[in-house]
Amino acid sequence: MKLISLFALLVLTTGCATKPESTISYSGAFNLNVPTQALSNATFFSADGLSVAWPGGKLISGLAITRESEALPPDFELKDYPKYALGIKPPSNLGKKVANLLGNSATEFDRSFGKERVEVRSVGDLKIYSACHQPKCMAFVVKDGVDDHILSVYTQKINQKEFNELINGL
Repeated sequence: MKLISLFALLVLTTGCATKPESTISYSGAFNLNVPTQALSNATFFSADGLSVAWPGGKLISGLAITRESEALPPDFELKDYPKYALGIKPPSNLGKKVANLLGNSATEFDRSFGKERVEVRSVGDLKIYSACHQPKCMAFVVKDGVDDHILSVYTQKINQKEFNELINGL
């Protein structure tokens, strides 16, 4: 009996040790889990996407990118968007209008972050293209099986370790 009581106590206290999380949902496919305590004093607002800001300048902003939102043709492969927008792949095989749009994005990205800072990694069913140039980080997240949108995340005053933990938890 003592063994069963000890086991029940262990299970109950283990459940109590987990930190509650809140979910920031950018779409059905992309949900960012943040410790609820970390949202203390935060302000939620919507501009192009959903953003969370804290006193002192910390910011998380996310946006679901679609073909329509970026004025891309219906046959454009959204999974390739990060490659073009970050300058990993030249847009020369695209139509002139789309090539100019994505070429301009790559140029701006290179000025703001530096193409050499791009990291590409896979986490479960996600492919993450990210870069940090403190005090800001950004990422494009592509999810296997989701071809109608990708996620763009931008942060300010969140260090690279925290940023990667946040993105890896999608």
